Amino acid sequence: MSPFAKLSATLAATRHTIARPTDLAQLPLTAHKFGGSSLADADCFRRVAAILLERDDAIQVTVVSAMQGVTNALIALAQAAARRDAGWQSQWSALRERHLHTARELLADKSGASCVWLEARLADLADTLKALAVLGIPAREALDAIQGLGEVWSAHLLRAHIESLGHDCALLDARDVLVVSHGELGVAVDWQSSAARLADWRTQHPQRRVVITGFVARDASGRATTLGRNGSDFSGAIFAALFDARELHIWTDVDGVLSADPRLVPEAVPLDALSYEEACELAYFGARVIHPQTMLPAMALGLPIHIRNTFKPAHPGTCIASGGDSAAGPVRGLSLADQLAIVNVEGAGMIGVPGTAERVFAALRDAKVSVVMISQGSSEHSICVVVRAADCARAEVALDAVFSRELRQGQIQAITVTPDISVLAAVGDGMAGTPGVAAQLFATLGRAQVNIRAIAQGASERNISVALASADASRALRAAHAG
Repeated sequence: MSPFAKLSATLAATRHTIARPTDLAQLPLTAHKFGGSSLADADCFRRVAAILLERDDAIQVTVVSAMQGVTNALIALAQAAARRDAGWQSQWSALRERHLHTARELLADKSGASCVWLEARLADLADTLKALAVLGIPAREALDAIQGLGEVWSAHLLRAHIESLGHDCALLDARDVLVVSHGELGVAVDWQSSAARLADWRTQHPQRRVVITGFVARDASGRATTLGRNGSDFSGAIFAALFDARELHIWTDVDGVLSADPRLVPEAVPLDALSYEEACELAYFGARVIHPQTMLPAMALGLPIHIRNTFKPAHPGTCIASGGDSAAGPVRGLSLADQLAIVNVEGAGMIGVPGTAERVFAALRDAKVSVVMISQGSSEHSICVVVRAADCARAEVALDAVFSRELRQGQIQAITVTPDISVLAAVGDGMAGTPGVAAQLFATLGRAQVNIRAIAQGASERNISVALASADASRALRAAHAG
């Protein structure tokens, strides 16, 4: 059984384990996730609550991020305290005042209890920061605990606001139920343990609406941890799966997934529908509306994900599901990844020698360098990889060390780095089996006077990626989108 099939089987086994209140058993369950830009201030909290309360035909599970900018502020705060920078106290005061001001503005004469609650949590944060200042290093456990506090605070404020409007609402701290571990491929959820803990929690909290902290969890030893980059979106998918939701709505500040970056292509349009695979490809190459990891639980269960705009709730957004828009053209979107470099290993001595590619990738793995794109000609005369610009020097040093003997003996002629590279990716399920898509892309780039440095296409034919000079990237994206 493949790892993905195992995940599907595990999630299927956890479905229906969370008891529903008897009087609500016939209602569908919908999961929502609101990002930081949707929770920037008191007005945003009101808007979020209005969106939720207007949808009165389902049980609601709502995962929230920290208020906009708060997670970065907390990380900077912890780092400043660890450096013994006295400025952390003024940063802490600004964070404290922002949350208390939001509570007072949002809850008005009902803000007293929330302000007391926030004051106590912020005082605990100050004590932790003082301890970090004494240690002089940002202890990993302390940093994990600190950077997840923003979600705890925003969840409290949203629940308090919904209750102040006369609606019953439960608050779930994800650290009470969600158990995860960290490995080479990122965060792995202990689905069975998490489902069992959630089932126990739900029997004590049968409310129709539940607000949940995103981003945070605990490891198997009970230590507070986080889900890493885009962890709140991942939390949304995790709890949608655990609660057996019918669909997941991810609310952000754009009208869905766009056909290209609107900052570079003004004529980019929102896409009505995408398959999970198309969304993963677009997300990896720069379309930052949704992270590929977020889609794993949804893919395993066939759970539709809707990308919606909090500030335009009437807009349908983009639906990501097992089947995309079959009536659309072969290319569904174009994305651009920048700040990259090409590292090329070239030499006649590589031809027909087994294990050369393995040595290249093992060296990059040991140097902690992630490979964005790979290209190798059938002659085996060279292997080139595209890596992040920040990693290219480390990659070059690692490869020089691994192939030092071959370089001295002339079996490998050179290991070269080409900086200032971007990768343009054309993505679409309809590209598979459709002749001429690559020809059209390359002809379009040729007419735009864009030189291609490297090409890669997977056997699925869902993605054609080209590496090109960053100076040509914007022109290439606009030309390809028009073509």
